[in-house]
Amino acid sequence: MRYIPLFEQTPPPDWLIKAEEAKTEVENTAKLGRSERNEIIDKKAKIWGDLKPWLLGLSYRKCWFSEARECFENWEVEHFRPKKKALDAEGKERDGYWWLSFEWINYRICGRRLNAKKGTYFPIINSPDEDNEGTPFPVNNFPADENHRDQVEDELPFLLDPCCEEDCELLSFNELGEAVAMSGVEGWDLRRVLFSRDRYMLNFDGLVRERRLVWETCDAMVTEIINLKKELVDHPSVKKATKIEEKKQILAAMANEEKEFSSVALAFFIKSEHEWVKRLAARQTKQKARGKNSQIVSQEPMRIT
Repeated sequence: MRYIPLFEQTPPPDWLIKAEEAKTEVENTAKLGRSERNEIIDKKAKIWGDLKPWLLGLSYRKCWFSEARECFENWEVEHFRPKKKALDAEGKERDGYWWLSFEWINYRICGRRLNAKKGTYFPIINSPDEDNEGTPFPVNNFPADENHRDQVEDELPFLLDPCCEEDCELLSFNELGEAVAMSGVEGWDLRRVLFSRDRYMLNFDGLVRERRLVWETCDAMVTEIINLKKELVDHPSVKKATKIEEKKQILAAMANEEKEFSSVALAFFIKSEHEWVKRLAARQTKQKARGKNSQIVSQEPMRIT
């Protein structure tokens, strides 16, 4: 999972106009009742569907949760906070965040299989320091609702959010291609990782297989570079030294944000026993700080018809 700077962007103006019209209509219909409100939301589904190309551009056309391009089926626009109903960790239902149905800051891109598995689950943490033994997760007794919409800003979602940089830093991967918690993560953060891993299907067989291939590719390249370094010691030459640097650049590029499963390559760098490989991860951090790895893919201006 790589951080998506959604809140730093703004959708096309023509889309914003249509979304605002839809919000006004659903607000007016909500006064008639829940079923009428939900019917309007369903009829207006094209609104968020139209924004899909723009959203995909923020992640180099990758799933925001898994970083997959091909193995997670068709892309869908996921409402992070469910629009019509929401379930806590134990499956207890409450009304959804219907007033966010056409708010672009509530949209995430994910594969159809992932979206179906997540469903309308959206548990809220009451307190990250609270120890509620005997219950799987503490759920806020007062989540946001239509009469307390500002409460959204105080909610602590149990699910990891790709638009939260701190959440992305909780997740890592191992040599088998499995999604795991980052070393040192414990307590509620660990439970969040495990719960999110299940609901987002992050250890789906196809994903694990593709991640393992990335890890093995990185490992093979490191071995090749080590062997080249040994040859350079025995038979020094500028040509060999140049070849080593070229191989290092190719290896480092596997963690570039536009690459599929780039976070797996980053995990490989961080967990490597070789200091020069660990430094490749530090290099990525420096590049990101300088803004060299923009997450916005250039695309033709999108028009909503």
